[in-house]
Amino acid sequence: MVGSSLRVGIVVLAVNFILLALFLRALVAPLYLLAASVLSVAATLGLTTYVFQDLLGHSDLTYYIPFAAGVLLVSLGSDYNVYVVGRIWDELRVRPLREAVAVAVPRASKAISIAGIALAGSFAALALVPVDAFRELAFMMTVGVLLETFFVRPLLIPALISVFGEASLWPGRRPPAAEPEQAPAD
Repeated sequence: MVGSSLRVGIVVLAVNFILLALFLRALVAPLYLLAASVLSVAATLGLTTYVFQDLLGHSDLTYYIPFAAGVLLVSLGSDYNVYVVGRIWDELRVRPLREAVAVAVPRASKAISIAGIALAGSFAALALVPVDAFRELAFMMTVGVLLETFFVRPLLIPALISVFGEASLWPGRRPPAAEPEQAPAD
């Protein structure tokens, strides 16, 4: 069971990496974007385990919930990554990296926030089903989506892009920045 779950997890990460690399036309950015998603899933799993085992007294989480929610959250995170980083890459055509981040992230964050709240609310509705596994999945997905929406995408990803700088674009080339306008000659 553990071996097949590990293989599926590796395939999910590999597919997400390949898709991010194709859409972003880079190899460095997809690595740290996936790492951020995996850390987000780990934080979500830790919080879910704490709530259900320590606060609610469950003996254990349903065995497939962490894996199923993890796959879904990594994939949803990749979707949000394409949107945010794609906006940053677009802004790189006309401005330097840090400026591109400063302009693109607030624009993308509004759409991601609205989508994240709607998605988290939809997942939260699963808690109405009187089955522990549904409640665990509802909690884990809701917390994971909210963490991705309000922490990872608007704060962590822009910070990582700023830290890695133009190396994020490797092996692609930096889009040409617009020429600064010159004042007319007298």
